[in-house]
Amino acid sequence: MPLVTGGSCVFEAVQRGDGEQVELLIQQDRTILKQRGWGGFTALHFAALHGNQPIAELLLNSGADPNIPCDSGQTPFHFACRHGNIRIMHKMLQQGADLRLVDQQGKTSLHHAVSGGSIVAMQYLWETTMFRFSDSDKFLITPLHMAASTGNTDVVQYLLRENRCLADAVDHQGATALHVAAEKGAVEVCWLLLRSTGLHILHVKTHTGFTPLELCSRGTTCRHRQLTKMMVKFINKPKDQKPRESYALYYWTLLLPSISGAVVLLIAASLGEKGGVLCGLFFPLLAKVTLSQYHRMSDYQRLPNPIYLGTLTAGMIHTLICFYYKILPNILPWQS
Repeated sequence: MPLVTGGSCVFEAVQRGDGEQVELLIQQDRTILKQRGWGGFTALHFAALHGNQPIAELLLNSGADPNIPCDSGQTPFHFACRHGNIRIMHKMLQQGADLRLVDQQGKTSLHHAVSGGSIVAMQYLWETTMFRFSDSDKFLITPLHMAASTGNTDVVQYLLRENRCLADAVDHQGATALHVAAEKGAVEVCWLLLRSTGLHILHVKTHTGFTPLELCSRGTTCRHRQLTKMMVKFINKPKDQKPRESYALYYWTLLLPSISGAVVLLIAASLGEKGGVLCGLFFPLLAKVTLSQYHRMSDYQRLPNPIYLGTLTAGMIHTLICFYYKILPNILPWQS
């Protein structure tokens, strides 16, 4: 393989995932481990950014420094936390990664893990005992604020569990995580926050005087409109209350295929020979309704949509009924 020299070549090789070329370049000139490219990134920054474990380990074993900051103060270890690659993070810690380093905005490695949405990376950092979930950056932004801004419900649930984060903590603008989520139109995140802290958080105002409802009402999407209706419904209720969970729509959706399928079959049976035509018309319509369902239900809770589980259950029930009441009675006399 022809060897091309130059600092920019190692960045291109890392981004291509060409470990052999990276190794040849290091052997020729070890100073490339400290060279900076676009944004002040080193080769290790790019490897961590792409989550390329073999190249990251090659660079670290060759002496790359996991603590070199880029122009915005973010280290390769910050990038590894954002990507959520535990093996790269662990290798960097073995090579001397400093957990105390923050970027120019004051964001810790935990903040970067939250922005990447990796719960595993967050738990790994927590177990080092070097971080608190209440840690904020220079703008008083907590990990919960960041999770709310990305709309990552799994991370929000993780941060709210066991009171890891205060749901009513405010940033430098006086905004809570609910303000952030409401402005984004994140319905499920807002529901989780209200369920965790109670309805009093709806009345908290930013330093400019905006409540979460007022921020949400400025949005133009369907999610903003749905969230606005939810907040209007709750804002006049006692502040010490928490919204109650409701599973009525969930169980109705779960039972819909069984009920509707049973109704069609009963009507078809009563029609006799013409019942097949009815089944031919209604079952494709039922299939269309099933296939048009979203992964999440459109209510406030955004529960997983059980329509496919209900369809599978309905198929099993109807098959068993047909077997025991139609097929089996015709088989038993023949066997005797």
